[in-house]
Amino acid sequence: MTSANNTRQAQKDAADQNFDYMFKLLIIGNSSVGKMSFLFRYADDSFTSAIVSTVGIDFKVKTVYRNEKRVKLQIWHTAGQERYRTITTAYYRGAMGFLLMYDFANQDSFNTVQNW
Repeated sequence: MTSANNTRQAQKDAADQNFDYMFKLLIIGNSSVGKMSFLFRYADDSFTSAIVSTVGIDFKVKTVYRNEKRVKLQIWHTAGQERYRTITTAYYRGAMGFLLMYDFANQDSFNTVQNW
């Protein structure tokens, strides 16, 4: 239920038109490298030790202030599993930046960085 509430709040925030700039950012990388943990920590200042796999794609909105301007960040988190790769690449359109993540304790996740 919490996930549904978070998704609804993110969608509501995304519809908010009160901003000076908006950037669509994507977090990409293999599964289980910490993309969701990073997103929740940055956007909500929360953390859970539970491992939850993303199915498809999810996003959060974070508003930051820079030089007296309101900047809205739509931060999209993609599923890392190979089977979702064709779905998630459709969300690359319009992105203004990517955060490519890997797990430094997992050599394979680093080796596959070039595939993203």
